[in-house]
Formats: sequence, C-alpha cells, structure tokens
Amino acid sequence: MRGITSVLSADIVKVSSMFNPKLLSIQIMNVFKLKHAKTLALGMTLTAMLTGCDSGPSQEQILATAQTLTAQDASLNEIYQRSCKNCHTLVDTGAPLTGDQHEWAKRLEKGKEALVNNVIYGFGGMPPFGLCMECGPEEFEALVDFMAQQ
Repeated sequence: MRGITSVLSADIVKVSSMFNPKLLSIQIMNVFKLKHAKTLALGMTLTAMLTGCDSGPSQEQILATAQTLTAQDASLNEIYQRSCKNCHTLVDTGAPLTGDQHEWAKRLEKGKEALVNNVIYGFGGMPPFGLCMECGPEEFEALVDFMAQQ
C-alpha cells in the first residue's frame, strides 16, 4: 500500500497544483487502470473534496454580504435602500441577492439592456420600475451594476 500511496500522492500534488478535479480523477484512473477499487474510491473522494474547494462562497456568506452592501453614491444608495433592498436581500423572494455575482452573471448573459428592460416592465415577481417610479434607465443600470457588483 505504501507504493500506491506514494504514487497517488505524487499525482495529487501534480494535478492539484493545476487545481482541476476532473484531471485528477482521470489521472487516478490511468495510474491504477481501475484495478484497485479502494484507490479509485479514494481518488473519487479526493476529486469531490477538490471540487468543493472551488464552490465559491456559501449561501450564508452571500446573504450576509447582500444585507450589508451599500452603494457609494448617496443618491443611488437612497434609491437602493428604498426600492431594491427589501427583495434583493431576502432569499425567499427569489430575486438575485445583491452581491451574488454568480446569480447576476447568469442574468447579465442576456445583456444589460434586457435586464434594465426587465426592471422597467417588470419580470417574475418584480413589479414594473422595481418600485422606483421616478427612476430612469440610467439609474436602473447603475443599480444593476451595484447589485451585480460590476
């Protein structure tokens, strides 16, 4: 077992330095040719562990960030506090949390103009104008940039 452990350790160091869990799994299968079930199980466990290292912040961390972020511009912050914060800091609303870059990136794939139009016309549970009737497209774009942390 000592020989297997040393080979496995060398491969883990080599592959984990590239930080690619998929390659780690492939490398382990190549080294052991699927003959050693225990080693394969260990390799799969290590792959899962390495994959977990790259999962990003936890939901609790994202929520804490959402609840504490404030826009630097005082006027924008006032609009955010009054019109956006009530939904974009609560998980149960289904709105992307302020500062959750992963969720905002998925929405921004449509383009910022499409996202601003969703704010203006309403989308899903969000009412038209996002409850800011005096806001224009420039303010909405600035609010999206702030909430997406762009």
